[in-house]
Amino acid sequence: MKARFASTCPACNDAIKVGKEIVRNSEDKWVHKACSDVEDELP
Repeated sequence: MKARFASTCPACNDAIKVGKEIVRNSEDKWVHKACSDVEDELP
């Protein structure tokens, strides 16, 4: 999903800007899509 609010990525400590792609990681926290430790599950 796209970020609706500016925040900081807990995985890399870099800024998450509004409109950037984010996903939930294994700790149920919002991180950059590239910082995710959860693999995409495709059908």
